Amino acid sequence: MLHDKRLGYLYAHGPPHRARERRVIRTGVPGFRLRFYPGVREDARAELKAFARWLRGELRFRHPVWVTVVPHATVMGHEGVAGWAVFLIPSADYVPGDVVRIFLGAGAARVMETVYGYGRGAALEKLLHDLAHEVVHYEQWRDGRPVTERGVNRRAAALVRRYLASRPAEERLPAAAA
Repeated sequence: MLHDKRLGYLYAHGPPHRARERRVIRTGVPGFRLRFYPGVREDARAELKAFARWLRGELRFRHPVWVTVVPHATVMGHEGVAGWAVFLIPSADYVPGDVVRIFLGAGAARVMETVYGYGRGAALEKLLHDLAHEVVHYEQWRDGRPVTERGVNRRAAALVRRYLASRPAEERLPAAAA
């Protein structure tokens, strides 16, 4: 069901992956982990893993944060509309050790290339930005601030820029196609 006609482009590329969680909340040790569903492109997988390694050195993950990367272009939380990625705000009964979840639609890179004309590097950079955006929401929640969109894209873009600048020239993403 389309909740908002302005967001129709998010539904045009297939049904979103629904972030359905078990009723029992799994626990873990603090840290940042990625889990990939089958079908995620190898270049996206490699770039996301490298970005996650860099993020672990830059940010403090005081909770177990699990990122589930799916081959779908979009993902959906328990409620609301689809998006390229989603941070599931932990419930009020959260206890230390419960897993904090992020879902990322890696198929968005394919959509950026085939539909919107992005080059491979620009599409992967957009995928990194989507993950960074959700990590910034985690930081808001972790620090006890309201989880809002205010300043999130700016901070996410700065994280991605710093990550890309930290990479050796031979490992940089390919330039966007003109």
